Amino acid sequence: MSEVFAFHLDRILGLNRSLPSVSRRSEFFQGGQACPVILWDSSLSPTDNNTHSSVRLTWGQYQQLLKKKCWQNGKVPKAEWGCTEIHHHEWSKMALFDFLLQIYHRLDRNCCGFKPLKEDSCMQQGLKLKCSDQDAINLTHIIQRRHDQRHLAFIDNKGFFDRNEDNLDFKILQGINEFPASAISVLRSERLREKLLQSLFLDRIYWESQGGRKGIEKLIDVIERRSKILLTYVNAHGAKILPMNE
Repeated sequence: MSEVFAFHLDRILGLNRSLPSVSRRSEFFQGGQACPVILWDSSLSPTDNNTHSSVRLTWGQYQQLLKKKCWQNGKVPKAEWGCTEIHHHEWSKMALFDFLLQIYHRLDRNCCGFKPLKEDSCMQQGLKLKCSDQDAINLTHIIQRRHDQRHLAFIDNKGFFDRNEDNLDFKILQGINEFPASAISVLRSERLREKLLQSLFLDRIYWESQGGRKGIEKLIDVIERRSKILLTYVNAHGAKILPMNE
């Protein structure tokens, strides 16, 4: 159900990269319990079976792309830089989004940046044991659209609200030194809670499935605390805040 929350957070932050997700009840799914329904986009590029990505990148290659700032300010990258069609700003949007929700599988599938629980997928698959050569680890769920190779589409947005503040995955932010102005503006405005409440209230089934306003407030508490940590990180690292509307 965190997919639904992720969709609303994505809209409020002005990223607009997640597929629409709503809560529905059906006797055909989970005995009538609320479950997420995600509007699939047929324009998404085909993915491979291993990384579930439309473009294959290792962590080492990804870090090099961040340094090259591919396509920023309309600058055509040199062939030897190894750039993909993905615009440099897309990584900043993904990292911010994934950090707030602690979605680790895209940028840290082996859980090398935090202490995972036994139920985390990296522990179940034995991936946590493979952090010695992090540069060789593949990124996963890096998805483009066929007609729009410059921008990413965020899918499989499984967030984690039960991760303690002293065990957040900062590896998600590694190499990111620029952040989208629209999202940072919302986080700084102290209106994040208000905006999330207004947006989530529209999905009555999700609202009720989380225990009403009291349950929703608890989820927002987590995101608010993480947003403060993120803003502290941005300030401490002297990261630039840029409009990213291309």
